[in-house]
Amino acid sequence: MRRLVGLVGAFLIAILIANASSGQTTDMLYLNYVAAINNESTFQYFVVVKAKNVNTGQVREYCTKGDFIKGALHREYHLGYDDLSIRKVKLLALENKARYFTFKNDSAIWNIGGSWEYSMDELHQLEQNVNFDSLAVEIKRRKSWSKQISDDKMMLLYAHALFNRGVLTGENNCFGGILEYVDENTKEFNY
Repeated sequence: MRRLVGLVGAFLIAILIANASSGQTTDMLYLNYVAAINNESTFQYFVVVKAKNVNTGQVREYCTKGDFIKGALHREYHLGYDDLSIRKVKLLALENKARYFTFKNDSAIWNIGGSWEYSMDELHQLEQNVNFDSLAVEIKRRKSWSKQISDDKMMLLYAHALFNRGVLTGENNCFGGILEYVDENTKEFNY
C-alpha cells in the first residue's frame, strides 16, 4: 500500500512539474507576443498566432510580425489610423492572451500571412531536418544568435519554429535577410 501511495505521489509531482513547465512556456510565448505588439521600430519581431478564416473555416498558425497583426485588426474592424483607433487596435491585440484570431475580412488574413503562405507540413519537414529544440536552448544560453536567410519563406519557417520554443526573433525591415534573436531585456518587454 505504501508503495502504491509513493507511486501515486511521484506521479502527481511529475504532473505538477509538467503543468508548471507548460505554464511557463505559455507565459513566455505571451510575453514575446506582447513585445512584438509593443515594438514600434523598423526591427520587427516575429510572432506566431492562430487564426480562423471564417469564410473557409480554415484554422492554422501563422508566423507574422507584430505590426502585421495590428494591421489585420485595423482591416477586420474597419478602424482608421487616428490615435483612438490605434489605441483600440493595440488593446484588442494585447487582450488576446490566447493569440487566437477570427477573421472574416480576407484582407485581414492576407495581412497576417496570406502573401507568404507556407504549409504546416513544410514547417514540420524543416523541424525534422533542424534540431530547433537544441538551437533554442543554445540561443537562450548564449543570449545571442543571428542567421543570414535570404528566402522570406525560410525566414518565416525558422522564426515560427523558434517562437514556438520561446525564442523571439526579428528582422530589420530596412536591411532584411538576417534573422536575429531578441533578448528579453529590450524595452518592449517592460510594459
